Amino acid sequence: MVAVASTDGKNIDLHFGDAEQFFIFDVKNSEFLELRKKSNIRLEDHTDRWKESTDLINDCKVVLCKKIGKEPHIELRKMGIKAIILDCNVDDALKECHNHLNLS
Repeated sequence: MVAVASTDGKNIDLHFGDAEQFFIFDVKNSEFLELRKKSNIRLEDHTDRWKESTDLINDCKVVLCKKIGKEPHIELRKMGIKAIILDCNVDDALKECHNHLNLS
C-alpha cells in the first residue's frame, strides 16, 4: 500500500508532518482504498504531529509527500517505509511506483 499526503487525492501537495490526512492506495491497481485522517486534537509539538502521521501509515510500504523533515524520514526508514518527495499528480506517481519500485 502507498500513502499519499494530499488535500484532494489527486495531487501530492502536503508536507508529511503537516498533512491532516493520507489517501491510501493499492499500487498494483492504482486503486483508492481509504482515507485516513489525523485526530482533531491540536498538536503543537512538531514531533507529535509527524509521529501521529507515522502511526497512521505504519502498514504502508511507501509514502508520497511534497516535503518531509529529516527526523520523520529517518523514522519511516526504520519502520521499513520509503518516503518519496514529489510534486505531481497522484496517478502519475502511482504508475511510477508500480513500474520502478516493484511494489505489486
